[in-house]
This record gives sequence, C-alpha cells and structure tokens, in this order.
Amino acid sequence: MQDSALITQIVKRSGDIAAFDQNKIAQAITKAAQSVGVRDDALTNKLTTEAVAALGEKFHERSIPAVEEVQDVVEEVLIQNRQIKIAKAY
Repeated sequence: MQDSALITQIVKRSGDIAAFDQNKIAQAITKAAQSVGVRDDALTNKLTTEAVAALGEKFHERSIPAVEEVQDVVEEVLIQNRQIKIAKAY
C-alpha cells in the first residue's frame, strides 16, 4: 500500500482551480477553535495533519477535490477527535 497521496490542487466555489494549501485548513481550524474558546496550537496542528492525511487517503493523487469535499473531510476528522464544538463552529 502506498503512502497518502498529497493533494496539489483544489476546485474553489467559483469553479476555478487553485493550488492546495494546507495552511488554509490550519487557519480555518484555528479560527473555529478560537471561536469556541480553544487556544491550543498543538491540537490544531494535530487536527490539520490528520485532515491532510485523510484527504490523501480519500482522494487519488491526480484528483482535484472541491472545497466542500475538503471541508467534509476536515469535519469528519474533528468529530473523530471528539472536537464537536470546533466541528460545529467550523
């Protein structure tokens, strides 16, 4: 079995294709966490890493997932980590 493929592109809501940037996932998780009073860089880094790994497992390396698909995977990771408040804020 091969390692998780790294997603390199994403389909934005406008339909444009942009470079995939995992920092945007980290920023979104951080904002959601802060909005519910959680300020834990180690946790947000762990959740971001898990979300990127889950994306790599779910999508083929030549796939270009839509923003909504990425958000769904991030929400699944948040819920799996029992970060329900953050998932709802996300």
